[in-house]
Amino acid sequence: MKRKAQIITLVLLFATLFSHAQQNQKKQVNKKDVKNGLISFNSFTGENGAVSFGFTMNGLIVGPNMVLHPNGNTTYVSYNKNHLMDGTMIIMKKQEGTTELYTYRENKKNGPSFKMVNGKPTSLDQYKNDMIDANGFVVNPPGRYVRIKDDGVTGFTMEKYDNNSYAIGYFKYGYRYSPMIHVWEDGDVYYGQYLGGTRNGFGVYFYEGGEKYAGDWSDNYKEGLGFILDKDGNVTEKGYYEGGVLKIPL
Repeated sequence: MKRKAQIITLVLLFATLFSHAQQNQKKQVNKKDVKNGLISFNSFTGENGAVSFGFTMNGLIVGPNMVLHPNGNTTYVSYNKNHLMDGTMIIMKKQEGTTELYTYRENKKNGPSFKMVNGKPTSLDQYKNDMIDANGFVVNPPGRYVRIKDDGVTGFTMEKYDNNSYAIGYFKYGYRYSPMIHVWEDGDVYYGQYLGGTRNGFGVYFYEGGEKYAGDWSDNYKEGLGFILDKDGNVTEKGYYEGGVLKIPL
């Protein structure tokens, strides 16, 4: 009975922390799709001059995608198996010096968002079906089995940590949530989704040396489809990752 109670506790803990997940994992490309040869990596230039990097399935976009626009803007987003935007979208506008983060589900803004302008957060909005939700960022009350961190913060804030890093974005009961920007002292920066306090779902990690990884994560490890670009913008690695290691190159 004791073990059964422990299992129930864990299930309820994860169910509460991971509810409202911004990326529907059941609709994401999985390892079986990749092993069956259904997924390929492509780059192409559109009629407007924008250059797109990412994966396709049946000739349509799936998984992590990056678009370099002629005006200097860069967009990062993930697509599900239905070829719809699903997860965190990151828009970096070089000329304006701004970064925008939105939460997408089924091609529509659904969830929290914010914008960074000159190092300051603005536009802290909650969306529902592409419309700003007047109720703002609201989550269900914690269940009796949920372990709440000491601060227990829910909403938009910034936290500093002992490793001289800091995170700014949305928190749920003290845990890093989504969308989020996490900056480390050595210059590494992560933009994207956190769930239960760790990197889970789609996000982009910029390394201090100039490399960047755009792809899926699980418990702070690269897990799922993703690709790496060097400091000059060349794709050096792409495919399916497990435990932070590229397992199936594409």
